[in-house]
Amino acid sequence: MVFIYIIGTIAGLIILLWIIAPVYTYLKWPPLRPKEKGFKYVHTDFDGSVRELYPEEVEHLSQKYHGADGGRPYIKDSYEQKTPDGKMSGYILRRRVPKDIPIIKRDRGY
Repeated sequence: MVFIYIIGTIAGLIILLWIIAPVYTYLKWPPLRPKEKGFKYVHTDFDGSVRELYPEEVEHLSQKYHGADGGRPYIKDSYEQKTPDGKMSGYILRRRVPKDIPIIKRDRGY
């Protein structure tokens, strides 16, 4: 009988975490802009401007990566976050860019 209580308690905790984890994630990192057309990610440049991705970047970010793969792209959690090497630039979810910062479509220039 005690075994059933232990299993029930463990199952209840798992279900509770399954419900709480998405709520916590949403509250910690809420979307900062409405859904927009375009790829899921954008790129923050060194000067803080945000641009659409180039086609090869979209292809690179669309690949599946193993968690320990050193070649996987670094995705920032917030606009202000710096990369591990202290730079502002990097990939970020489109919805995590503040509304007042425009997302520009830019050509490579070469």
